[in-house]
Amino acid sequence: MRKIFDFLKKNILVIVISFGLGGFVGFKVLESLGIAYFMSSLGDSLPKGSIADKDAFLETLPEGQSLMQKELIPVEKKAKNIILLISDGMSLSQVSAYRLLKGGPNERISVDKFPISGIVLTHSEDAIVTDSASSATAFSTGKKTNNGALGLDKDKKVLENFTEIIDKHGYVSSLISTSEITHATPAAYASHVDLRWKTDEISLQMMDSDVMTILGGGRHFFMPEEMGGKRSDDLNLLKFIKTSHTILTKKTDMDSFDHFNKGKVVGLFADEALRDKETPENHTLEPTSSEMLNFALKRSEQFISNDCKGFFIMVEGSQVDWAGHANDLNYLKREMKDFDEVVNKALNFAKSDQETLVIVTADHETGGLLIEPATPTNYTAPEVKFSFNTGLGYGSHTGVPVPVYAYGPGSENFTGTLDNTDIFFAMIEALEMDNMNGSCVN
Repeated sequence: MRKIFDFLKKNILVIVISFGLGGFVGFKVLESLGIAYFMSSLGDSLPKGSIADKDAFLETLPEGQSLMQKELIPVEKKAKNIILLISDGMSLSQVSAYRLLKGGPNERISVDKFPISGIVLTHSEDAIVTDSASSATAFSTGKKTNNGALGLDKDKKVLENFTEIIDKHGYVSSLISTSEITHATPAAYASHVDLRWKTDEISLQMMDSDVMTILGGGRHFFMPEEMGGKRSDDLNLLKFIKTSHTILTKKTDMDSFDHFNKGKVVGLFADEALRDKETPENHTLEPTSSEMLNFALKRSEQFISNDCKGFFIMVEGSQVDWAGHANDLNYLKREMKDFDEVVNKALNFAKSDQETLVIVTADHETGGLLIEPATPTNYTAPEVKFSFNTGLGYGSHTGVPVPVYAYGPGSENFTGTLDNTDIFFAMIEALEMDNMNGSCVN
């Protein structure tokens, strides 16, 4: 042992130099081959979705100036109705991926049929990367708020939301979601809470709102824990609302519903989200987004025939976001297909109606989805690699802009660069808001 120690002591300089030269030569070899080629040669030995081989740069951003509202074009021909479709977690990467997966590069999907498009900036009051609550609040109130808050400003003051405003002007509203109906995006149009996870409060406020049609999942959030639900206040809200509302629990209930019934309708088609992987046996009992939109359209038309001026319907394709979090391309394809179909239905309705503004957008991007050549730097190969770049197994939201598409009266204000708060003001501008006739549903 002493001989080894003496040898190392005498030759330490030679050893250090040798290791240094070896490392330098090794780096130069990798550099000459191309690090990307080297990484690709490892193939399946690397975990899918890993960001370990990505360069990252942390920057402290300047505080910047106060938010400026986009200057709107005065809308002369007002819209009678608005259908707002929000794909949670969708940016141009998800749109492009679905287009390619559906039919290749020359395929065209529903959003490609819209004559007007723009981009939407998504930051919240307190963060560059928004969550769904603050983004939905920006859409529904025209104000920035902190991540996690719904219908409140940064100081927790109540903000009047879009459905509350238009209700005073004689419009009827509907909310649709493929997640729990108490989820952040629909909740922003019917509740005011400082934390999006306060589902007990959100569900109560939804039932007390003037939104007349509420469709989605989330039955557990209306039931106490002793009944297998998730309410912590021990209230059986289902029993309570049955006294004054109609509750639908399966899609066939929509087919048999009497649309002359002007009471509030609450569709709770799953215990939690629709199309839950844990309950595939229930999927045939659950409606698609298109089926829920069709139901809301029929209800809205009946309200219009009874003195309502027009309607507003918000449809959320919730689970594009969840697919990004899960780094799951097949899941993404399924949810984009469902969203594509409901967008197409809304667009066809508007083309026939000629009085309806249709808006398609997203609250943020999720997953950092990339579309790359299968082999780095080989741009002639027919194979394409889709990769999520915000984490292995559970990706995050990103701060990139999202698209917006528009058709119909008032669509001219959805082009160029918008802040997410501008969506609210552009919708207000699109409707006839001169006369405050009062609610048409009370």
